[in-house]
Amino acid sequence: MVDFKDERFRTNVLLSQTACDLEILREGIMVSGDFSLNGNRIPVLKSEIESISLMRGKEVVDTFYLSPMHILSRLGVPNRIARYLSMYPWEYKITETRITIKCQEYQLRLITGGKRYEKIMRQLKKAGYSNELQVVERTGVKVLSYSRQR
Repeated sequence: MVDFKDERFRTNVLLSQTACDLEILREGIMVSGDFSLNGNRIPVLKSEIESISLMRGKEVVDTFYLSPMHILSRLGVPNRIARYLSMYPWEYKITETRITIKCQEYQLRLITGGKRYEKIMRQLKKAGYSNELQVVERTGVKVLSYSRQR
């Protein structure tokens, strides 16, 4: 999802169903997609960026009793490692990651899959956006546990 608000032209374009690509470069950030009203690209120069907010989604762990992920979690292995041994995709999920890029004249909000959080954060730091980056992590892990009834 993309939400683009521009103060200069007094537009408020909500492109909620638009898939897009995010390119993080040292010179700026390029959002490419099928934006019929604004063209195909939204360029953001690094000098224009005031802040970048990166919000990580909540983890949802929903394992069953004999799942390898459940066993590893009980042994104290972190969920970020134990998730690779989950038997079903619904055992471990991360809700959506939200990216907000604020500039003096406009604001750009993007929503992507939760598992892309770490990759986007690494790319932003590698490209030199550490000063502008504000990381917000949703606290808590929602663990759905099923105990055996006797």
